[in-house]
Amino acid sequence: MALVAALFCSLVMPSVIGMRSSKDVEQEQTQSPADRYELLADLAISEEKYQEAAGYLEKVLELSEGLEEEALSRLCLKTASVYVMCGNADRAGQLLDRTLELNEASLEAVLLKAQLALEEGDSRKATEELERYVELAPEDLNTRLSLARLYESLNDYPAAMTEYELLYEKQSSDESHYLNALRCSFLSGNYEEALGKFDGYLEEAGQDSVYYPVALFLRAACVMQLGRLDEAEEGFRQAMDFGYEEGACKEQIMLCSFERGEYQQTVDYGLELLETEARLNTPELMYQRLGASMMMLERYEEAVKYLDEAEELGLELTGNAYYRGVSLLALHRYDEAAADFSTSIEQGFLTQFCYYNRGVCYVQLLDYDKAAQDMEMTLTSGEAPELLEAAREILLQIEEYNKNIMEMP
Repeated sequence: MALVAALFCSLVMPSVIGMRSSKDVEQEQTQSPADRYELLADLAISEEKYQEAAGYLEKVLELSEGLEEEALSRLCLKTASVYVMCGNADRAGQLLDRTLELNEASLEAVLLKAQLALEEGDSRKATEELERYVELAPEDLNTRLSLARLYESLNDYPAAMTEYELLYEKQSSDESHYLNALRCSFLSGNYEEALGKFDGYLEEAGQDSVYYPVALFLRAACVMQLGRLDEAEEGFRQAMDFGYEEGACKEQIMLCSFERGEYQQTVDYGLELLETEARLNTPELMYQRLGASMMMLERYEEAVKYLDEAEELGLELTGNAYYRGVSLLALHRYDEAAADFSTSIEQGFLTQFCYYNRGVCYVQLLDYDKAAQDMEMTLTSGEAPELLEAAREILLQIEEYNKNIMEMP
């Protein structure tokens, strides 16, 4: 977003706000009141006194009766620009709307409206304004690039792909646009389609292309999403051989190992990544898979440590609570484990296993009513035979316990 905002400032502000020196003011002795106020505004702008400049420009607007629409449009735009610098988004927005009423093709006004929307955190509104802008100025490739990036920030990958393809049509010498289009095809979930495009690119580009290792990496990512894990790992190794970042490749190879159930190998890769302080593309997944592998290897204290790391990254990772809950249960931390299994149930992850394990926690906490409820849910939430048998056995034990309590004198 910062890039977009910076782009707007570089395009808009110099063209909107004209500067006049004090010498210019001294030379103009026969000005109208409106002209004099505008000169004072220009001086205030030159000294970065934007609030003062805004006051002068408001006086010019008050005296603008009879001004031609084109001149009034420029005045509204200039005043709006000053209010942007003052941080008064409401008044700036009003003046920009007035500018566009007078001149619907004002590119600077459209860009400033997009900038205001970004500053207010309204990416959708900013997108609408940029779409309007590129319709008016289709040859402005910088703004089209900003629009493509904005689409990506909104996870609208098909729209971003379209913009990158249009950029490549205009700048066919810049292969980055084409690779970005393919990357967005991949991020859209069109893995088979994206894979074919990556294969086509790799055939045509040649191994000397600076983007060849990038394409190899992204192709391997497509293959990984299609479940072809051995082929994906080979692709990541090939990308690494051609110079793609080693840490990113090993991170993905680690994830392939986890999906194959090779937990010791996953741990080895994960600890190596941490030791070398490699830059990670998805650190939350790396920590989660490392923690889950530690759990499978019965290294429960370490598992909790790395699963905590994954959660601290601020993302709600499906499965994280379950893996940690199993580890906490093994460590006899029953209250914490039960809370994690509750979270996992809300996420819909391994629900039957969560009900059973939470029921076991409640048994250990001597809360037999809750334990019985969870065992009943275990019987109706899945078909894992080992859980069904174990849940029935625990229900019988709880029933026997309650019967004995009732028979006590």
